[in-house]
Amino acid sequence: MNLVIVLGGLLFTPVVIGIANDRLCAGRMKRYLRALLSALVVYLFIIASAVYRQYELDNTLASFDLNGDGVFSGSEITPQQDKAMLDVIADTGRTLAPFTGAVFSVCYFLLLWLLLTLWSGWRRGNRRHGGA
Repeated sequence: MNLVIVLGGLLFTPVVIGIANDRLCAGRMKRYLRALLSALVVYLFIIASAVYRQYELDNTLASFDLNGDGVFSGSEITPQQDKAMLDVIADTGRTLAPFTGAVFSVCYFLLLWLLLTLWSGWRRGNRRHGGA
């Protein structure tokens, strides 16, 4: 997956939730809830990416099954089919995506909640002292 898409999703998700909070909830949503919703969206994105990648690899492998019987035999076994089979069975990243996604999402939640708390304190401090 493209790194720009991943980083864009990580940065774009809290912005969209912040805008929705301002427009739909009149700014009443707590910081931890905004961070939690953002982390949940990121977790779902990780899981959806793993599921899509599995679907993509399965379709690539299925394209080598010429007679459609689900078993590779004879002329269906080629170096390309071997590589496609290895890609499907040897990627533990997709298997562990729910666990690594959960750990990443918890870290993302904590970091985002800390940043939202610091931002809120900074804005409150600037308003008190007449800053910009």
